Amino acid sequence: MHMHIDSGSGSGDGVDALKSKIAVSTRILVRERLIGPFGHSSARLAGTDLVAVLGHTHDDVKDLALTDPDDVVIMDLDGEVVEGTMEAPGERFMHTEIYRARPDVGSVVHAHPMHCIAFSMTDVPLEPIWHLCTLFADGVPVHRSAVQIDNPERGRAVAATLGSHKGVLLQGHGLAVVGASIEEATVSAVNLERSARLQIMAEGLGALSAIDRGELNSDLLTDGLSLEEYTHTQWDYWAMEVT
Repeated sequence: MHMHIDSGSGSGDGVDALKSKIAVSTRILVRERLIGPFGHSSARLAGTDLVAVLGHTHDDVKDLALTDPDDVVIMDLDGEVVEGTMEAPGERFMHTEIYRARPDVGSVVHAHPMHCIAFSMTDVPLEPIWHLCTLFADGVPVHRSAVQIDNPERGRAVAATLGSHKGVLLQGHGLAVVGASIEEATVSAVNLERSARLQIMAEGLGALSAIDRGELNSDLLTDGLSLEEYTHTQWDYWAMEVT
C-alpha cells in the first residue's frame, strides 16, 4: 500500500531534495564506472524508518547516466515500497539491514568497482595510502560470500561484517560504503575505488607506504582537512559536472 509522504518538512533533507540527491549520486557513480546497470545508493529520511533508494530500473533498461528523481522510490525497513512507481532494487536488504544495525548511518552506496573487487578476491588489505581516502584507515573488512543480498538474513550478515567500519567488500561482487549523508557516502565510495587503483599501481612499483595514523584527525582525515570540506568540495564539483 503506497502512501503520501510530506515532501519537505522536518529536520534534514525533505523527500524531494533527497530524491534529487540520489539521482545526482547515481549519475556520479555511473560516470566513475562504479555502477551500471547494477548498483544503487540510498538515504534515510531523517526522523523516520523510511529510506529513499534508486528503484529497480532494469525493466526499463534505462541509461543510469540520465537518472532523475522519478527513478527513486521510498521504502520501509522491510523493503516494501511505500511511494514510487518502481519496485525497490533486488538487493534492498543490504540497505535496510545496515540501517537497522547502524543508527549513525544516513546513506548506503552499493556498487561494483573493479579494483575494489580485485582486493575482495585476495588476502591483501586496502591500505590508507591516499590523502583523500583515509576515512577507511580502520580497515575495510571482506564479506566472504558472492551471493545476491536478496533477503533480510543475507542483509544482516553483510551488516555484521561491516560492523562499525565505513565500508565492506563483498567477495567477487562489490562493496557497500556508508556515510552520515548521501554526499559523504558517494564521495567515499568513489575515493575508495580510486585508492584501490592507486594501491595496485603503487605495489607494482615497490614497497607500499601507508599514511601514518598520527597524521589523521578525529574524523580519520589528514590533519587540516575537515569532513565538511572533504565531502562538499568534491560532491559540489562532481554534481556540477553531471548536471
